[in-house]
Amino acid sequence: MSRIKLRLFVSILLLSLLLPLGLGAVESAPLRAGETVYTVQKDDNLWSLAEKYLGNGAAYTAIVAATNARNAQDPTFARIANPRIIQPGWKILIPAPEDAGALMASYKPPEPEKLILATTTSTENSGLLAYILPDFEAKYNAKVEVIAVGTGQALKLGEDGNCDVVLVHTRSKEEAFVEAGYGVNRKDLMYNDFVLVGPASDPAGVRGMTDIVAALARIAETQSLFVSRGDDSGTHIKEQSLWKESGLELQERSSTITKKGQDREVTYVRPPGDWYISAGQGMGAVLTMADELQAYTLTDRGTYLARTLEGIDLVVLVEGDPRLFNPYGIIAVNPQRHPHVNFDLAMSFINWFTSVPTQKMIGEFGKDRFGRPLFVPDSEAWRAAR
Repeated sequence: MSRIKLRLFVSILLLSLLLPLGLGAVESAPLRAGETVYTVQKDDNLWSLAEKYLGNGAAYTAIVAATNARNAQDPTFARIANPRIIQPGWKILIPAPEDAGALMASYKPPEPEKLILATTTSTENSGLLAYILPDFEAKYNAKVEVIAVGTGQALKLGEDGNCDVVLVHTRSKEEAFVEAGYGVNRKDLMYNDFVLVGPASDPAGVRGMTDIVAALARIAETQSLFVSRGDDSGTHIKEQSLWKESGLELQERSSTITKKGQDREVTYVRPPGDWYISAGQGMGAVLTMADELQAYTLTDRGTYLARTLEGIDLVVLVEGDPRLFNPYGIIAVNPQRHPHVNFDLAMSFINWFTSVPTQKMIGEFGKDRFGRPLFVPDSEAWRAAR
């Protein structure tokens, strides 16, 4: 055996004898009573770990502070730069519950990340977003900027890279958005339904009808006032599809819609006559206008119910037609087309929105005021859990 090979053999032999004794290993302070070393698993997040081990999801900052402090002594522990992002295989330190308060007080979180959500007016006007978004913002140290417009405008914001994620309710347009490469990871989210509302006096005599197309045709025949959103929203698109089924002679019109400082040309079809009013406004504003004019309008049920708390006197006259089903989807803007978008946070947002706990929140929203939820949860995770 050559001298070099002999030295190498001796070195390996000595190392194998010394390592079991801990010599040459990183010196690490012993664990304190109540501390837990944890290896991150797939789908873990710090909020749920804090709930499990510390009894409070908001104590995730104590885990960050404890892990980073231990990392300074022992680099085999992770260094958590962003509490939202932890990777499977990382070794983290969960402090003793009695130490969590002091660690939380010492932790200085990074500035919240901004997520831009382009969505329909119904999710905002109904109060749903105000109800559930604080949960996401707390868990992910994020600030969600909501741009509430019609579905068409929300998708256009995504096409132009002016938002990170879109939440809309026109399936055909959602699929076209993804197929064109503007969005990725579309997920089913929830649903509610459209209803035809109008004055209690019901001048067109449509109360109790179950065929929405026949009801609209009767409104046209009697030339009773009808207010349309006229803004290329999901509700407006649904309304146009129903008019097309009516067999009435329709006119094609174009108008410029200005929302959030942006102009957009909208082309649509409508019945002729002054009785039909195209408002170019969101759902809340259209319900107010219809109430003032004692006119009919098509609305999502959630926004209508929310606005009844503000004193509108319109009543539901036609409901239950399967054509009035109103599903919502959520889509991340494609980072390959727009590299500047916050794709990681958008994906976290989608995963949070479709998770069982958030879906449960959606299913509870509105029950205390109306005896029924304004939206029905419908994510894949929710369906699997049931």
